[in-house]
Amino acid sequence: MRHRGRARVIGFALLAVACLAGCNGEDKNTATPGTVSSADQSEIAKSNAYITAANESSGLFAKAMATYQKTVSPKLSGDRPLETYEVVSVQQVTKIRTRLETAGAMEGSIPELDPAARDYAAAIAAFEPVNNGLANYAQSKGFLVDKGAKARAEDAAFLASLRKVVDVETVFFDRIDARDARLTQEAYDRAPDGSAERYRAGIVLRGKAAMKEVLTVFTEPGDVAARAAFAKNLDEMAGMVENWDRAVRTEKPDGCPALQGSANSVIANGRKAIQSAEAGRFDPGSGTPSFVLQQEFNGLQQDFSMMIFQLNQPFSC
Repeated sequence: MRHRGRARVIGFALLAVACLAGCNGEDKNTATPGTVSSADQSEIAKSNAYITAANESSGLFAKAMATYQKTVSPKLSGDRPLETYEVVSVQQVTKIRTRLETAGAMEGSIPELDPAARDYAAAIAAFEPVNNGLANYAQSKGFLVDKGAKARAEDAAFLASLRKVVDVETVFFDRIDARDARLTQEAYDRAPDGSAERYRAGIVLRGKAAMKEVLTVFTEPGDVAARAAFAKNLDEMAGMVENWDRAVRTEKPDGCPALQGSANSVIANGRKAIQSAEAGRFDPGSGTPSFVLQQEFNGLQQDFSMMIFQLNQPFSC
């Protein structure tokens, strides 16, 4: 895992389910307690649909591009017969496009997200015919018959189309991420001091801040400042979890062990990563296999995604 790149934190909190965001920042004192306007409900539903699409795609196209360029492109650069060949999952591609189009057609307008979602869906739609043709070729192992001729002939068109999807995917995720961060911060600021709701939003805020440093911790072990920032955010997240658990138990003595365990897994494995970095396990000359580092990095990302998943459950604490 000796690559440099931008860490993408996968996992956004659903607005209505996780109760982390309010509705258009309106003055809650002017509304009837416990009620939400029809327009606000439509916006929340549409936003949640976009977030579901984002969580489901999990950067699929960027990952596919990286994998293709690393494992397939080198084989196509020569004239040796292909033994293996693959493109992007047709089922996943169609599912993500459908999610985006369905969300875009819902009532309500979200200027922060609507244009980016339309561009993302349109780029996927343009990519599908190219990908589908090569998927049939890959699944039927047509490359064993023509020695990879079709793959080589269509390689440039495939990569160009995929690159367009990756570009708009990045914009869509940036818009989702920015809005998610803004609304979560607003939820934190709006919640009463000392309340479970405030600490719950704080867990997400500190967790996201920590995860923005995680790639640097793994790939640039000499960056002490990034490691210190990562550790600080984990410590603050741990404090939020402790306070949240205490606040929850005042109303629910049994607490919420599922969400508590998910949050603590992020903190625990993040602290293990810090210990490994300090011990030199992440250094290029340490001898630690690249696939081991990749597994540990992916595991921490999955821990964070699982925490968000727990937050997004209908009966989450």
